[in-house]
Amino acid sequence: MKSTLSRQDVAETLKREHAAARAMREARMQQPRDENAPPPQTLDFRTSELHRTQYLSIGPRMGRFLYNSARAIGARTIVEFGTSFGISTLYLAAAAADTGGRVSGSEFHPSKAEKARANLADAGLSAQADIRIGDAMETLSTVEGPIDLLFLDGAKDLYLEVLKMLEDRLRPGALVIADNADHLPENEGFLHHVGDDSDRYVTTLIGFHKGLVSQSLVLS
Repeated sequence: MKSTLSRQDVAETLKREHAAARAMREARMQQPRDENAPPPQTLDFRTSELHRTQYLSIGPRMGRFLYNSARAIGARTIVEFGTSFGISTLYLAAAAADTGGRVSGSEFHPSKAEKARANLADAGLSAQADIRIGDAMETLSTVEGPIDLLFLDGAKDLYLEVLKMLEDRLRPGALVIADNADHLPENEGFLHHVGDDSDRYVTTLIGFHKGLVSQSLVLS
């Protein structure tokens, strides 16, 4: 069976969006640094211009990791917290196309959600993804289980809340993947919940070029 990632419409859309993300990141890095500006991770994603307009997206290596993870477990019900412009959604939807599944994504900013939907349409993957606009604690609350894969890539202080909301719908053998795990405290919150003292998760931290990703296997 061929990978949907290699399909021309999917590959071309991903190439275009990764290039746009790189160009925006490089332009942002060339801007003079404001010493009084708060660190990006402390900004409120609801009101921040950065969060509303910028590609804060995964790279190709992380994308293929998501695709491979979903394919490896035959994920059919995939949930994404933090769709942004939909680069990660494209990888997850490509996996869903190969497993007969579907992605339920959530994005707070309508302009980003519309762009993500346009990207899915360009890639021929609209049927594999549903992008919900608004507060993820509301938009994802109605997702029906069993959930096979949960990808967390939104506001870091909501990782644990989103996980707990969906926890009872995660099937044994499901995966919980959290991006930017290096921005999370180790001894409290999300990483503590899925850490070594947990009797429900086995978690590993994986290094990518821009930071750490947490992958947790659901035992029961």
